[in-house]
Amino acid sequence: MAIRIAKVFAIDMDRENQSYFSTFQPSKDHTDELVAIAQRKIEQNYQGAATIEELIKDIPSSRRNIVRRFKHITGITPIEYLQQTRIDAAKKLLEKTSQQMNEIIYSSGYTDPKAFRKLFKKSVGMTPTQYREKFQMR
Repeated sequence: MAIRIAKVFAIDMDRENQSYFSTFQPSKDHTDELVAIAQRKIEQNYQGAATIEELIKDIPSSRRNIVRRFKHITGITPIEYLQQTRIDAAKKLLEKTSQQMNEIIYSSGYTDPKAFRKLFKKSVGMTPTQYREKFQMR
């Protein structure tokens, strides 16, 4: 609880970047049912899907139409939404568990540790190990 509160109120004065304090909170108060279906599919199946096409294949619309509407409503593409969902899941695992890094990577839906680390650092502003050291609940 203290770490969660610190994330809300803390400002790390030694850093230029505060992105590691953020959490992914996508907009869900819209009326576009196709986008809502896509959001649910991504959130429920982010661990097992290799591509966004696997997640949205059952939605009764073209990929192009879904991507266009999704970006219009959420401000990001379905692929970015999937990545943000996975990174947020990894952050939670890094904070709350002592799982090995490879377990966290695979539990978050990634199969390539190098790609995960690169994306995590780009998104969060620090490596997964640095994030764990800073925020792990003890």
